[in-house]
Amino acid sequence: MLKKLLADELRRRYFGVNPNPVQIGVYRPSVLSWSCVRRQYNYYSEFAGKSPDEIPDEVVLLLGGGIVFHRMVQALEFQGQPFWDNVEVECKLEVALPSGNILIVGHADCIRNNEVYELKYTQRVPSKPHFQHILQLNFYLGALQKQKGWLVYCGPSTEGGLQIREFPHIFSEWHLEHLITRAQTLDLLLRNKTPPRCSCSDKRHETGNIF
Repeated sequence: MLKKLLADELRRRYFGVNPNPVQIGVYRPSVLSWSCVRRQYNYYSEFAGKSPDEIPDEVVLLLGGGIVFHRMVQALEFQGQPFWDNVEVECKLEVALPSGNILIVGHADCIRNNEVYELKYTQRVPSKPHFQHILQLNFYLGALQKQKGWLVYCGPSTEGGLQIREFPHIFSEWHLEHLITRAQTLDLLLRNKTPPRCSCSDKRHETGNIF
């Protein structure tokens, strides 16, 4: 029962009030940042047009599992005042294609002093930022026309408790163009109903899996 209650809460917070949150032509930077295009294709081809309730709990928990950590950090105060200037800021970028325009839409976690913060809760805090997370943060910077951001990783420490590590990032036009190209490629594959080959070594997404 607890799993179902948590999934329903994450479903509400992750998808909001949108009755059809997954749509071909409207792409999330968090999904576009996945390294395997077949995994992206599987997500959109499987769930496009479905209501949040039709998306399995396991998928919702995968997508929204870090929300508890996000909400805790977003609620931080300093000297009795909100620490952040803004949280959950919508970011949109429209991309023109011969077949029609597509949208890349996401939400920046936090903004403070004109800098964007992307929060990541992970089982292992990395020694350097992951490429997929740089793509995601960089999109928010480009969409909001800001120059500097931070990737903030939080996870279990080997000594117990939590470890937090912050990495700065300066906006890169190359990273933004790379993400846009991914969106264009994915849109073409979906509209032509042409599943790409899985690029993972174990080919685990060939069967339609998104995990």
